[in-house]
Amino acid sequence: MAGHDRKKQVSSANVGRRLLVGMGASAGVFLAAAAMATGATVTAAPAKADFEDLLDPIIQPILTSLTDSIGAFDPAAALDLTNWTDSFLASLNSIDLAVPAASESAASAAVPAASDPVTGTYDIPVSVKEVTEPTVQATVDGTTNTLLVDTGSSGLVIPWEDLGSNDFTALEKLFELGSPIGSGFSGYSGGVEYFYLTYDAPVSLVGGTGLDAGSTPIDVEIFSYPTSFSSPWSFEQFVADNDSTGILGIGDGVGPATASPLQADGYEGVTLDVPGKELVISPTNAGTPIPGATFSDVTSGAPITDLYESVNGGTPVAVSDDVDSGGVYGNIPSSLLGSATTVPSGTTISVYDNAAGTGTPLYTYVTGTDSLGTSTSPSVVSGTDIDSGVEPFLLHAIYIDYANDTLTFDK
Repeated sequence: MAGHDRKKQVSSANVGRRLLVGMGASAGVFLAAAAMATGATVTAAPAKADFEDLLDPIIQPILTSLTDSIGAFDPAAALDLTNWTDSFLASLNSIDLAVPAASESAASAAVPAASDPVTGTYDIPVSVKEVTEPTVQATVDGTTNTLLVDTGSSGLVIPWEDLGSNDFTALEKLFELGSPIGSGFSGYSGGVEYFYLTYDAPVSLVGGTGLDAGSTPIDVEIFSYPTSFSSPWSFEQFVADNDSTGILGIGDGVGPATASPLQADGYEGVTLDVPGKELVISPTNAGTPIPGATFSDVTSGAPITDLYESVNGGTPVAVSDDVDSGGVYGNIPSSLLGSATTVPSGTTISVYDNAAGTGTPLYTYVTGTDSLGTSTSPSVVSGTDIDSGVEPFLLHAIYIDYANDTLTFDK
């Protein structure tokens, strides 16, 4: 079901017991699948490779994080863990698996990277899932994925399991990608955090005119953990709850990991047009802007800008608005509601470009219940930062200009 705000953010450094549980499950699948995959046929495979060489780039970032955490209170235990892992990896050298070498990833080499900058316009069909979730279809290293289009984050993120039709083919695909080019922890404010490895992989957005983005950085979730007892228990559940298998963050430089594949590969702008059911990649805005409705991104990238919000015709109050297509129904500052802790059905919410609230508001809507029976009221939060949620995207096409760091509301 819908109901998760998903702005990408850096996760806590001290993740505690749940991190260990998550790592154990994922690492167990990796090692078991690797051991059973020795008889698998891999196309375009060069000479045999040692398991230690294959698993070391995956295991070492996890090991480093764990030993740093353990070493803070038990240095001897951290040393034992390091020694055990080194010994275990070395013992796997007797098992050979034919896979492409890191420098000869056939999948990565098959599609050239896009030039910088890129001209031309591409129209990709958008389908709205669960009332609030704009999605596109994409192939990532040849495997089809349904990606949530999220202006509130950057980077293409999928779980490693979705690289293939089952765990074994997915593991095989992961090895074909060669060595990771980065790693880290990240998360979404809907309640899930995860460890990822970054790879160069061929990505194509399918349907319409189609767009072959070439070999571009993607973040592959290796293991995940919830941030509360009410949160989804894994990244896979998090995206599955929204009828997706991954997230396509198209925000302008949001998050600690990679940029949007579109931005990274030189595409200078993108329009998310939910009413028109399309994602338009183009160097200029293909729509008709609302006069005065182009805003600089005040956080040096993210689609966050200073606007003014009003409740039931009251005086507009200054807010920092994260214009977030992945934010479901968003949130609203408690200062606009007096003593209320929830937003009643039938409340009129308007967002303006000026304090006077003159002219046509950028977007306005009345809270109620959607077709799934879910309240469309935003959550109440403290402070002056708001998340627009999907509401403005249901009313307008919105253009993100990567080249100029601006956001434009179209008629």
